[in-house]
Amino acid sequence: MTDLSAEYLGLKLRTPVIASSSPLTATPDKIAELADHGIGGVVLKSIFEEQIAGETAMLSRYHDHPDADDYLHAYIGSDYMRGFIELISESKKRTGLPIIASINCAEKGKWIEYARKIADAGADALELNIFFLPSGAGQTSSEIEARYFDIVGTVVKSIGIPVSVKLSMRFTNIIHIAQEIYNRGAKGAVLYNRFFEPDIDIENMEYVPADGLSARSELYKSLRYIAIASAAVPGLDLSASTGVHTGEDAIKAILAGARSVQLCSTIMIHGMKVIGEINGFIENWMQRNSFSRIDDFRGLMNRKVRVDPLLDRVQYMKMFPPEM
Repeated sequence: MTDLSAEYLGLKLRTPVIASSSPLTATPDKIAELADHGIGGVVLKSIFEEQIAGETAMLSRYHDHPDADDYLHAYIGSDYMRGFIELISESKKRTGLPIIASINCAEKGKWIEYARKIADAGADALELNIFFLPSGAGQTSSEIEARYFDIVGTVVKSIGIPVSVKLSMRFTNIIHIAQEIYNRGAKGAVLYNRFFEPDIDIENMEYVPADGLSARSELYKSLRYIAIASAAVPGLDLSASTGVHTGEDAIKAILAGARSVQLCSTIMIHGMKVIGEINGFIENWMQRNSFSRIDDFRGLMNRKVRVDPLLDRVQYMKMFPPEM
């Protein structure tokens, strides 16, 4: 009998396939639909403190009382949090799925405040969606990394549920980052975060949003470092995000050492039926290869088990013939 169940962040998943933070995980109805199609768990759409601050600023234009800004920020923040708490409660009640909350804050105090409220609301785990955009020559990589480590350590100490960190691929040494967040108590890491990127409309000479959906080819960016990090920091649960579109992609990530894979773009493109197709592909592949459990093949291609120079080669020395 083939068992697709998996464990991620100490949570029991009926399948290693998770819905990542997106509009697909913003309402109980959508989450219930994801559950009906076989999803193993969900990461709720992130709370962005920046969005709350933006709405406060917009409303503040309609009054002449500076002292009211603090009240507006508190009121709007409370309203967002109330809706988020209801989303956690209703989704757990309707689906029984593991619910992972997600937050992105600007102030250290808000990371702690929001994390505590989410933990108290009954979320099973928390994903920290951290990113600071370097915008000046005076910011060093060590200073930026220290901000990450400070947030992770503070939040972990403030709550009693597992914490994962959604990482950027723009760090100099992702293995160092993985080790340091693990040292500060993080249970997992997501490779990688996908950001809003600008494009340029050359006819109107203005900035426009770039395509927000991932492509399958982007999975390669995650596979190398999942294979290396799962061997180097075995206590850190890794989740593959960006580029997981098919069952084959999911199997590759798990072979590299991922405990779960996160879907978004492929559901947006193909609809929720793709979840069942991915689960079915994994099950059929396991049967063909005589694996009865996910853990039977997880990590079989990581750096500790499979030493291969391709994991360390980054130049195209063998890709093109000399005559070119």
